[in-house]
Amino acid sequence: MKTLSGVALLLLSLLPGHAAEAELTVISYNIRHGLGMDGKVDLPRIAAVIRASGAQVAVLQEVDRGMGRTQRRDLTAELAKALGWQGIFDANLRTADKGQYGNALLSSLPIKAWQNQVFPQTRPGEPRGLLRATLTWAGREVEVLTTHLDASKDDAERRHQAGLIRETLLALPADRPFLLAGDFNALPTATTLTPLRERWTDAWASLETTPGHTFPSDQPRERIDYFWYDAGRVQPVRLRVPDTQASDHRPLVATFILKVPAAGK
Repeated sequence: MKTLSGVALLLLSLLPGHAAEAELTVISYNIRHGLGMDGKVDLPRIAAVIRASGAQVAVLQEVDRGMGRTQRRDLTAELAKALGWQGIFDANLRTADKGQYGNALLSSLPIKAWQNQVFPQTRPGEPRGLLRATLTWAGREVEVLTTHLDASKDDAERRHQAGLIRETLLALPADRPFLLAGDFNALPTATTLTPLRERWTDAWASLETTPGHTFPSDQPRERIDYFWYDAGRVQPVRLRVPDTQASDHRPLVATFILKVPAAGK
């Protein structure tokens, strides 16, 4: 694990005239509707993982609202209440019996605005989408986005979805920092990720030398969960993968600092 950057920043903050940088910690977690590797749906266990991470923001994938398998519960509302945070959710998939399934964001920071983009599909399959929220952090507006890409063996749909995400990121306000996180169902070398890799930075690869495997949670052997960021506006200082089997994925926790805008920009 590379720790020099984090140590250097800590030492710098202790020098006279250097205030500590404001840090933003985000946890990205595919919660599989709260179903752990023990076969039990346990929302308090998911809430405990989020709380223990020290995050101010949680982005979640595979979240239910009104689904029969989770007794028609609103998982986002339950987790938000347990944490004392705000929660937003929108469905990418809606079932005939009015169940909803999609992504969620929970935040202890103010949420100024949010929206969900359901991706148009090129072929039949499970709909996926991109949830975006504008948060206020350290006096600035920051975009936090989360997604869960297609899980088919053929990666054509994932490539299509990654291209749509790239278009959304390019359309964000030019001076606004962003963090994109989620379950991309693709290994780090996959061409699926090329539309993102060409322009933005994979946080784990930028800071760590360990594999960072997140799936499956009992014996992780694949890194398919990511944080992507604009290296000109934010900087990761710590990343980790907590050891938990509360879902079939392990969560990914990342801490960032804002970079000071250049004079006149």
